[in-house]
Amino acid sequence: MPQFDMILVDPEQAKGVEVEDHTAGTPLREGGGDETYRCGSCKTKLLVNVAHHDAHGAVIKCGKCGKINTEPHHH
Repeated sequence: MPQFDMILVDPEQAKGVEVEDHTAGTPLREGGGDETYRCGSCKTKLLVNVAHHDAHGAVIKCGKCGKINTEPHHH
């Protein structure tokens, strides 16, 4: 099961984009695939065992450290 660190973006870069709020202690989304996406700062698991398309375009504010993350661009 591959794990990927997400890319950090600053609030200015996230303006005009829907930012999903993660709650510390539980993944934002889980299931449907085999990829796990972690906060690019504190390594908290934000998306667990999801399909790549579930992370595509995602912008997530980490509930643990407050950093804003976007998907890493891999294939």
